[in-house]
Amino acid sequence: MDAARRILTLLVPVAVCLGLAGPATAAPADGPAPDPVLVIGGFDANAGKLEALRAWLTTRGYTAYAMVLPGEPSATAALAESARAVADKVAAIRRETGSARVDLVGHSMGGLAQRHYVKFLDGRASVGSYIDVGTPENGETLAMLCAPFYPGCRDLSPGSPFLTALNAAPALPPDLPAYHLFSEDAGAEREPLPGATNASVQSFCPGRRVSHADEPIDAAVQQLIDAALRGGPLTTDCR
Repeated sequence: MDAARRILTLLVPVAVCLGLAGPATAAPADGPAPDPVLVIGGFDANAGKLEALRAWLTTRGYTAYAMVLPGEPSATAALAESARAVADKVAAIRRETGSARVDLVGHSMGGLAQRHYVKFLDGRASVGSYIDVGTPENGETLAMLCAPFYPGCRDLSPGSPFLTALNAAPALPPDLPAYHLFSEDAGAEREPLPGATNASVQSFCPGRRVSHADEPIDAAVQQLIDAALRGGPLTTDCR
């Protein structure tokens, strides 16, 4: 298993997620208070990169939370189990804040867990906006390297029963404001998510180099996330 973990860390980094982080808040912008935001990550999450995204969101006026998905390393449990963990965290945030809805920002495998939640676990009524970043909507072939060891990797493998059910039409609830953001420098994440606004960071910032692992800390990607949370249009100054 150690070998599989090293392989996945090198080949399929999913660099988002700090475990059950508490909220941090900043003064809200003019107008209605935004929904709380839950950032969700995946395999062997990089806490420092998640914290950078979470802290940046607070400067934009959001009450920001973050979570890791179940398993050791993180997100190696079955993705249906991860989706139940998302459901539990959303319910806790709603109780704490009194908010009717929570906005979701899932990086890589985190996007698959949150999509299962909104599609199959009655999550739609509790979610305001849906954003995934760098999520391989149809799976990642490299996940087959760790599939013998981890249920999450088996679910991430193309053609898995989990993905077959998740991608059966409609891929998303039709009335859910949804965005699929990605980098053209990465691989499987370039495939579109039906029912979502699909946009690469390079479509706004031609020639920009953004690795899959660095998406949560890239300034242009962060600005696109903020624009999506506010309902669009998507904008960034490419700084």
